[in-house]
Amino acid sequence: MTSDDAKRIEASIEQLGEKLLNRYYKHGYKANNNECSIHKCPISSLTFAPFNSYPFVINKSVLNEAVNQIKMDIRFVYLRQEEIIGDLRINEGKVAGIITYRLARAHIINLCKTCCDCEERCIARLNLTIAISIGLEYIHKKYDDLPDGLRQELGYVINYCHVNQEMLGLVFDTFNNELFHTKNERKIP
Repeated sequence: MTSDDAKRIEASIEQLGEKLLNRYYKHGYKANNNECSIHKCPISSLTFAPFNSYPFVINKSVLNEAVNQIKMDIRFVYLRQEEIIGDLRINEGKVAGIITYRLARAHIINLCKTCCDCEERCIARLNLTIAISIGLEYIHKKYDDLPDGLRQELGYVINYCHVNQEMLGLVFDTFNNELFHTKNERKIP
């Protein structure tokens, strides 16, 4: 790898980090407009603070740490690929897997006890939903286009099974190449 290649890669990794922060803030703050299933009003209108870091939905230090881990993982993939493959490109699915894994593992949005104990649990999986959404956006897909059953299965696997960035990368590669498109050209049957 030439020094120009290394500089280009590092610049793209830093740019990705900034984009991820912006996307997460967008998704996190949009969560305030989600409707509470019990009170039938926007979460931001509740008489109690639904998020532990209210009015800030997002724990910024935890988000920054997750993004730093994403950037570090991508750097390692570039180093590993250079030694083994010699190609300076990483496929989108692999990066989406890294993004989703790191964001899903971090506790970026913390709910109050009232929301955690609520039987409706309308925002209980907000961290996971945002992580999957951002991973899908990286491969130019939409979370809402993913069938409900597949969303539930992916969430379950990420939360309760042993998965890593590589395994999620394969899942996102499959989504990217075979399954559905944001223009609804082809969806999973």
